[in-house]
Formats: sequence, structure tokens, C-alpha cells
Amino acid sequence: MDEIDLQILRELSKDARTPFSKIAKKIGVANQTVINRYNEMKKQGTIQFCSITINLEKIGYQGSVHLLINSSSEHNLSKTMDHLKKTENILIATKTIGDFEGYAALAFENVKEIYDTVLQLKSLQEVGHVELSFALPGIKNFPRNRHLIQ
Repeated sequence: MDEIDLQILRELSKDARTPFSKIAKKIGVANQTVINRYNEMKKQGTIQFCSITINLEKIGYQGSVHLLINSSSEHNLSKTMDHLKKTENILIATKTIGDFEGYAALAFENVKEIYDTVLQLKSLQEVGHVELSFALPGIKNFPRNRHLIQ
């Protein structure tokens, strides 16, 4: 990674649809340089995928619920996290370190959806405890537009 790679990443992190020719002009290199560098970063796994950001409110979601999860004493949450990642409207599901072993964010359209998802989660034998935290209007845009490259 050098400064040119970082500049390409900065531009793409603002808008992944930015044409390579525009990036090349802005950072002062040839268009083919940007294309080659981009392809190499994809090949190396630095760029894993390009995505869009969706305003969840615009497509009917009312908010999000943050699920804080602990396993039952004789289990771990690996299967639970795999299950959650396949659950409709779960935005993220991951293991954590701290007071809770797992975290998930659920975008919801109505209260019944929250109830059904949490009830389904609590029925899994490896789940010992679930706490909820509501965010209204919640996570508005997902994935969040983060500028990690300084």
C-alpha cells in the first residue's frame, strides 16, 4: 500500500461508483493506473466488495432494535450467529467481547416483527439471555458511510 492506493481508497469510500477516470484525474495519475491498482487491491483482498447505502426509512422500516445476546451455560453462540446472519432484516450479527457474547441489529417495520424475531431467537437452545435496545428512527443508512482511510 502506498499513497496512490490510499487516495484511490479514499475516493471510492466516498462513492464506490466514482469512475476510475475521475479518480485518476483527481489524484494525478493515468486512468490505467487506477484500474490496475483497483484490480490488485481486489485480488489481494484489500477491497472485498463494493456496495450501496440504503436509507431504510425510505423503504418502509420504522427503526432498529439492537439485540444483546448471551449463550446458555453449556453452549456458545456460533450457531446462533450463523442463524441470525440468515434471518430476514438482520443487518449485522457478530460475536462480541464484554458483558454480552453477541450483538445483532434488526431493522423492523412493525412491533410484531420484533416480537417474532426475538421469540425465535430465544427458542434456540444455545441462547440463554437476550436484551433489547430500541433506536428510533434507528439505523437510517446501512451500511453506514464510514471514512476509515485518513
